[in-house]
Amino acid sequence: MAQNYRSQPDGQCARECIDRIRDGVSPAEFGYKVQALAAHVLLRLGYRIDAVNQLGHPDIVADWGGREFRFEVEAQVGRPRPRKLTDADFAALIGAGSAIGYYALAIAFPAPKWIIVPASELAHRTLPSANMLLEALSDKPFSDEWTNEYVSLLCDSCNRIIVSSFTDLSRMALSGQVL
Repeated sequence: MAQNYRSQPDGQCARECIDRIRDGVSPAEFGYKVQALAAHVLLRLGYRIDAVNQLGHPDIVADWGGREFRFEVEAQVGRPRPRKLTDADFAALIGAGSAIGYYALAIAFPAPKWIIVPASELAHRTLPSANMLLEALSDKPFSDEWTNEYVSLLCDSCNRIIVSSFTDLSRMALSGQVL
């Protein structure tokens, strides 16, 4: 079972890093950096990164054990708001043959964490979903794994993340270079 990230002593370090990243870039660039960091979280979890897309869908394509995984990544930059995947998001996540699709939401406040929801859980939802509902639909063990790696990544590599662009972070992930 994954360790509970809330009890990790480096949680404060991760919060401070997120604040430093957010304060140094626009909201859009913050979202892109978080997307690239999601690829690094996947690397740390043993996935191979095949694509990190700044534009288009899905945001990340990864391989683990010969299976393709697709991720639509969003970062909560400000206040929580209801979220809904678009038809294009679903087409990229669910309409991908045998690929497994996930919606990944990075929460920055009050503490960094991820909510990872199987796309199939959202396929028939017609209304936007609040974070609380997304969390209820999430794959909790997978969300905890992501969060634990994310917290470690932020604490281990904050200065490098701050000075690296989305393109730099994406290139590193695509080449298998873990931060």
